[in-house]
Amino acid sequence: MKPSSHPLRTSLFAICTLIFACSREVSKPSPALPVISDSVSMERACLVVSRYLAFGAPGADTNSLGCFYRTLDSSANELVRSCSGRGAEPATADSIIALVYKRWNIAFDARDTVFETLLPHLVYKNRKGACLGVSLIVLMLAEKLNCPLYGVMLPGHFFMRFDNGTRRFNLEPNKSGFTHPDSYYRERYPVAHRAWYDLGNLTKSQSIGMLCYNAGVLCLRHNTCNQAISLFNEATRRIPALAEARGNLALAYVQAGLTDSSLSIFERLFATDPDMPGLAANYGAVALAAQRYCQSADVFRAGLRDYPGDSTLMRGLSQASANAGSCAPRKAR
Repeated sequence: MKPSSHPLRTSLFAICTLIFACSREVSKPSPALPVISDSVSMERACLVVSRYLAFGAPGADTNSLGCFYRTLDSSANELVRSCSGRGAEPATADSIIALVYKRWNIAFDARDTVFETLLPHLVYKNRKGACLGVSLIVLMLAEKLNCPLYGVMLPGHFFMRFDNGTRRFNLEPNKSGFTHPDSYYRERYPVAHRAWYDLGNLTKSQSIGMLCYNAGVLCLRHNTCNQAISLFNEATRRIPALAEARGNLALAYVQAGLTDSSLSIFERLFATDPDMPGLAANYGAVALAAQRYCQSADVFRAGLRDYPGDSTLMRGLSQASANAGSCAPRKAR
């Protein structure tokens, strides 16, 4: 995915132009992300992230926060009474789905490049959202009802799963909770050998990490780099295996003018996941912009071993080699 435009895709890097230029003034100072304890509720974590994004992130207004969370609490209380302590039963999941998609009439919005489709309070306000934004509302309600619903992440997608140890079924947020088998997702969202896309149930902390990750992607898109850095750091803390979060953190550093920090992350990531789509192009472009021509040439050359004939990598190698002079090729992995 191009991280600056499409959260939750496999190749999550915005391909840098080979004449990459960074500005130290693209991002205004912003307060640090408040500490989000792993023990806090999904509701509290979403509230903290939403308020944090209000500092400079376009479209992330908080005017409707109070109304949404009051509605969330009162609706959850109604469901608790109607479900009579049967939170772990499939019927409770059905009740949550009916509330979100029928009573609230929340629809799918394919735009994944705006805060309005990601942040739960804005999804509720506009009655439409992308896969993660809608799923977070469902997961918050499930947590209040002790209903065993979990998030599941894929490259380019996020869905939910009911799993009480006896019954297990998936709920598709883009189709009003329609149930698809695991095989559907494996065929539609190929994950190659990326171990972190194992279709496993995410913990609450990991689902919050996906919110931080996607919010960071949008901040990166809007050049609020300091916020992006804070959010990507939180995402990598919660989901250390998510290589895309580390790659986008490197891009946020370089946009903030912290090239050395960016290259350090890229170097470590390239050592473990060299064939990740877009990684060699971004790493090589940043090294090229930093005038580390030999390092850049090595990275582009290594990338071409995985993606022979790639025009971006070939063009980058040509530029790096022209400036590298007679430096000997080094091992890039």
